Amino acid sequence: MYRIGLTGGIASGKSTVTAMLRTLGAAVIDCDGLARHVVRPSSPGLAAVAAAFGPQTLLPDGTMDRQYIGACVFGDDGAKKKLEQILFPLIMEEIDEHITAWENNAKYPFIFLDMPLLFEIKYDAYVDEVWLVYVDPQTQLCRLMERNGYTEAEALSRMRAQLPITEKRALAQVIIDNTGAVDATREQVRHCWNRLMSNFGLQGDSIETQSIP
Repeated sequence: MYRIGLTGGIASGKSTVTAMLRTLGAAVIDCDGLARHVVRPSSPGLAAVAAAFGPQTLLPDGTMDRQYIGACVFGDDGAKKKLEQILFPLIMEEIDEHITAWENNAKYPFIFLDMPLLFEIKYDAYVDEVWLVYVDPQTQLCRLMERNGYTEAEALSRMRAQLPITEKRALAQVIIDNTGAVDATREQVRHCWNRLMSNFGLQGDSIETQSIP
């Protein structure tokens, strides 16, 4: 199974591109969704996080207090590393299980892994190529401020918590520039999709939309 990492920077529009790929027929593993799954109520993952970060981790309904955990790790490299050491092995196990499930359905020879922090956690070593949703840093800053209501300082601090998108661009094999209009992005996605299909001897737009079990 050919693995394609799909990534971007915060507020780069990766979700928009993911939706376009799904419409074209792409099989996509939502790695953020798996990350939420491993800390679902009563899960071993959530119990481990609560043991490491205290009872404040749990809300009255048994879910994780993401605002509290975010405050614990934001700007604290030690706390961030501790959280990653708990969660990343669990997430990777889930990813592997989903890839195996898809491999058992041999209808399609490739799969996308929607992973925002692909480069940050070095998962690019486990995929065959990387598609990056790119916007220039100034556009990224403006969109993040508008989308989340952040001040410039707040937005910059969150951008700096990730690998700079310009560095990601140098590491990716396929670039989808989402700086302009949505139609321009859609045309790039279609072009990249048809080229991928051609590489596998498939007809563009011929794959039915699928979801990962």
